[in-house]
Amino acid sequence: MIINFENMNWRLQLLGDHALVFSLEEKMSEEIIEKIMVLKIIIESFHFDFVKELIPSYHTLSLVYDINLFYENEIAKENNNSITDFGNALLTRFKSTTTKMELASSTKKIKSNNNLIVNNSFTKIEKIIRIPVCYDERLGIDLENIVTKNKISVDEIIQKHCDEIYLVYCLGFLPGFAYMGKVHESIQIARHASPRKVVMAGSVGIAGMQTGIYPMNSPGGWQIIGRTPIKIFDQDPRILGKLEAGNRIQFYPISFSEYEKLNEYQ
Repeated sequence: MIINFENMNWRLQLLGDHALVFSLEEKMSEEIIEKIMVLKIIIESFHFDFVKELIPSYHTLSLVYDINLFYENEIAKENNNSITDFGNALLTRFKSTTTKMELASSTKKIKSNNNLIVNNSFTKIEKIIRIPVCYDERLGIDLENIVTKNKISVDEIIQKHCDEIYLVYCLGFLPGFAYMGKVHESIQIARHASPRKVVMAGSVGIAGMQTGIYPMNSPGGWQIIGRTPIKIFDQDPRILGKLEAGNRIQFYPISFSEYEKLNEYQ
């Protein structure tokens, strides 16, 4: 069942009997992902015991809940024992005058509360996460392909890729794989028709208007333009992924010798 929430153009949709999906217009938009992230912050602020996970994506926020805990909570009675009524109540809260103020401050918080990789560790001292990439053609194995198809030089590819500040729209495909955009139109290129059997961990690729980093060795079809020496995902449960939806990322170039010195994948 889909419930339209007028004025804010939100939709609510049940996903099985343990999840509720809030969604906006189906497109890749910074305004949309910021609304999604603010709604996530607002829901988190209530500390509902029945909310197991909140999963943001391009235009959706999936709320995974414990169905038994939900019906045991007073909030269920307040919402006619209906998870969709509960969802609409959250959207009403989002839409209220108070929440409009929260929207502005929370959006500002999202933009300013990102981290910076300094000496291979994340610190909360800057707005943008800066990630080193070696664009040496030994690692950027598809650079020449982009040169040929887009009629652009390797130096221009590197400059265009590093000039942009990318927004992380969601995580998926692999643990810690961040889908970021938007790539400058001059270096946009379709993914390979047939994926490679193995793309090396740390590889930085382009697929259409998005860029991303392979967190581990895996099959993949993105056009590889370089490799970062920084592990963006670690199986250690104390670390796991270093990137999340709402982060802002900027890449900067390093030499092959710098890459070898910093390489955390050895």
